[in-house]
Amino acid sequence: MSAANGAPRRVVLVDFDWQDADLLPQLLQQPGFSVRLVAGERSDDAGVRLAELCGLPRTVDLADLTREIFDLALVSERSARRTQIEGLLLALGTPSVSPQSFLAGGGLAADTTPGVQAPLAVHAAAFETTLGGEPFDALVEKALSDLSSEAPSEPQPVTLRGERQLVIPSLENFPTTEDRQGLETALRELMHDTGAGRAELHMGGHDQLELVVEVGPQDPLLKGLVALAIQLGTPQIVGSISGSPGKAWGAWPFRTPQRRGVLAAAGIEPPSGWAAWQRTVEDLRSTWDQHDREIASAAFPMLAKPQTGWLSIEEFSLRLELALERNRRDGMRFALHRLTFAGGEAAFADLSRELPGQLRDTDCITIPGPNTVVLLTAGTRDAFTNARRRLMVLWERVWHESGQTTPAPAMTDERIEMHSPAEGEAFLTTAGAWIAAS
Repeated sequence: MSAANGAPRRVVLVDFDWQDADLLPQLLQQPGFSVRLVAGERSDDAGVRLAELCGLPRTVDLADLTREIFDLALVSERSARRTQIEGLLLALGTPSVSPQSFLAGGGLAADTTPGVQAPLAVHAAAFETTLGGEPFDALVEKALSDLSSEAPSEPQPVTLRGERQLVIPSLENFPTTEDRQGLETALRELMHDTGAGRAELHMGGHDQLELVVEVGPQDPLLKGLVALAIQLGTPQIVGSISGSPGKAWGAWPFRTPQRRGVLAAAGIEPPSGWAAWQRTVEDLRSTWDQHDREIASAAFPMLAKPQTGWLSIEEFSLRLELALERNRRDGMRFALHRLTFAGGEAAFADLSRELPGQLRDTDCITIPGPNTVVLLTAGTRDAFTNARRRLMVLWERVWHESGQTTPAPAMTDERIEMHSPAEGEAFLTTAGAWIAAS
């Protein structure tokens, strides 16, 4: 039952009645089984009451299911809202089974498709409901009116965008990020082929990198090149070093939707051998990029390693592509806003510091130019109504705190929505124009 990296699998229990609750002691004894949340419809539900007695986290708000990535959900077969719940879980990329099926399978969830078959647009509607959109019944009615009888009820293959347009038939071309031993073996083989004396692989989230694999003795020059590659985000290659003729040192940064990293090598001989390391970085990046995008596009805007706060233009552009793939997959709608705050630089600087705290974790924001914010939200523009009110109140406050006595200038909100895949290209074109023109 453990996850692929050996850690306990994160499990959420949903809408347990007393018949399901009787299975809880047996479930808690499963190896590698970690109950991270128990969700119910009311506080007096059997599952919620038993969770309180056991000291387990509990909630009666389905939106809490979007605040963490779960490996598995156990949903009661008798839940009155099972279609909505399984739709939400499918939208999040979380497999779900009944507790009885889970135990009957000896702890292995073989059948993880929803028990109630429905078009993918219905599953997307369930997710939109939890993000503050329209009532679930209203969203379902809209979704079904536009669907044919052949509408898919299972996720379709992901079609990747991007400059390289690579098609990778198998992830076996390079070890996964969790396979440290496989990564070390791959680096040793590359070192042998290129005469390198040391190799390093640094990986992590958006904030910090860690050294995950190292082969060979320490090298001060390589350490400096890695630091520069991390700081500048560009490859750093040095050759013809005094005392070591005919060798090269290099550090190559890379980025995927879920992680970033640096691959580095020291004492490459002959110097032209650095080209093999650069090709390896591209293979590594594209393989992991394929893997990460397949996972991220299925669950977007929920990400396993979310980055909150301001995004760079590159990071924001990547999330636009993930939104497009998510819309193609199940019809989830997205809205793009260009917010303009006319006025002094001091007021906008104060706004920038506080604005991320006014938004949801699923919102993506970037500053492409002076006094301009571009914002990507899941759901229609109506789902942004409450956040917009908070932003207007914040803008008024920081405007007066900056020493201004006149009313704050109006916040300009230009918007475009993506309801169907047919609108995807126009959505990306508008986003690109807003970012470039600001």
